[in-house]
Amino acid sequence: MQFGPRTWIVVVCTALLLIVSCKTKTVEPPTPAALVSLSVAPVNSSIAPGTSVQFTATGTFADNSKRNVTTSVTWDSAAAGIATISNTPGSQGLATAATMTTGSTVISAVAEGITGTTTLTTSHVNSITVTPTSPPCIAPGTSQQFAATGTLVNSTVQNLTSFASWTSSDTAVATVSNLLGSQGLATATPNNSGFADITATFDGVTSGPATFTSSHVSSIAVVPGNASIPKGTTQQFTATGTLVCSNIQDLTKSAIWSSSSTTIAAVSNTGLATAVDLGFTAITAMSDSVTSSSATLTVTPAVLTSIATTPTSTTIPMGTTVKFTATGTFTDSTTQDLTSLVTWNSSDTKIAIISNISGTRGLATSQAEGTTTITASFAGFTSNNATLTVSPAELVSITVTPASASVPLGSTFLFQFSATGKFTDGSSQDLTKSVNWVSSNIFVAIISNTPGFQGQATPQNVGTTTITATLGNISGTAVLNVTSF
Repeated sequence: MQFGPRTWIVVVCTALLLIVSCKTKTVEPPTPAALVSLSVAPVNSSIAPGTSVQFTATGTFADNSKRNVTTSVTWDSAAAGIATISNTPGSQGLATAATMTTGSTVISAVAEGITGTTTLTTSHVNSITVTPTSPPCIAPGTSQQFAATGTLVNSTVQNLTSFASWTSSDTAVATVSNLLGSQGLATATPNNSGFADITATFDGVTSGPATFTSSHVSSIAVVPGNASIPKGTTQQFTATGTLVCSNIQDLTKSAIWSSSSTTIAAVSNTGLATAVDLGFTAITAMSDSVTSSSATLTVTPAVLTSIATTPTSTTIPMGTTVKFTATGTFTDSTTQDLTSLVTWNSSDTKIAIISNISGTRGLATSQAEGTTTITASFAGFTSNNATLTVSPAELVSITVTPASASVPLGSTFLFQFSATGKFTDGSSQDLTKSVNWVSSNIFVAIISNTPGFQGQATPQNVGTTTITATLGNISGTAVLNVTSF
């Protein structure tokens, strides 16, 4: 049986498609290990009505790996009247007990048909303790954190600091926060001193009082008393207060800081001084209307912090050079050209050497093909590593010889031109058989590129033509005159 041309085309195309489909294999991603079990923590916990507890779910998989799956399971409370549990993104697994009812509920986490459970019990508060019960006295305007610990009817102990309602018996002495994130934080009223009882109330139970005492500042000491730093750097000062009650208190974060000359150095509200310009300035701290003695800060010239060498990576042909530069960065963020000051080094001087001679510092000279690392050192700092690769020598010029020639028309010999290449490493090479030969006027003479005859010119007519030899983007020329005799 014979096939027509169109049939053969169909057969060939079908065969090609089959070959491609056989060779093209889709790589499927590995199948994730199956979930085997779920565990829920904490196990069998108890909390007070109206409070919350965060549950987490941990999955165990067929490959014995474990993973936190709290945000991917579905949470449920068997008795929503006792406690509910969130499936809202950002709060998955957060269980909140009802405010009035107590009892027990089963908390479950479900994923891929697998369930993990635990029991949550709610129990009323039996008593609350506020700590510290009698903290050291503090300066007006400063703060003391209190914590409330509840003991439930079922003897469970729970931190109630963020759930309790906080009260100060004398707000002229101290106020206590009920704001989210700062509950129980008592702050001594500025410009006053005395005593106040701090209490916490929750689930109808009020704690016994904790005694809060504020005392005026007697004196403040700033350290260091004398400091010297380079321009652009910082110095941390601390303020230590001695109170009338004889207590010693760190006032660094609560004091009002000052610099006598902010053009020399500025100081933040936490005692961090930043050097701005050369000179001297006095640093003081004030709290409760008491000002410290002055600490002296001297700002000296900026100092070097790092050296960067450029170029970071470069390639040059054998026989050539490249200039490296070194730039220093100082504490005040200024930069300076350090090329003529640093000590230059090449990790392999057989590949390239780099100059430390005045006038040519940083000039790397190739020695052999390969790679070397260039670094610059100064004042104890060494720059980043810069990579210098030396590639084979490159052609820089072609000379055609003879540069000018005359031949008579009808001569019985072919005139031979030669091409010599000069390279970056100073070497020369006969390129007669490698270049492309061209005659600018083939009516005067033609020139051969045929193997064995490259560079041979054949006169055609009387006149002048330019002979060009080209390799890559490098060319050389000669002039050929064809005479009548």
